[in-house]
Amino acid sequence: MAKEKTTLPPTGAGLMRFFDEDTRAIKVSPKGVIAITMLLIALEVLLQIFKPFS
Repeated sequence: MAKEKTTLPPTGAGLMRFFDEDTRAIKVSPKGVIAITMLLIALEVLLQIFKPFS
């Protein structure tokens, strides 16, 4: 019996590859994203607490 061979689709069939690096983009680490998010949340909480009463 002949061995059955499975074939994979071609890799460059016009699809974007998201693991390609773009040298023009700003690089932010995941820890940096979490830190910026936490700072924005803290700023929002402080603004809600100390907002002027109208």
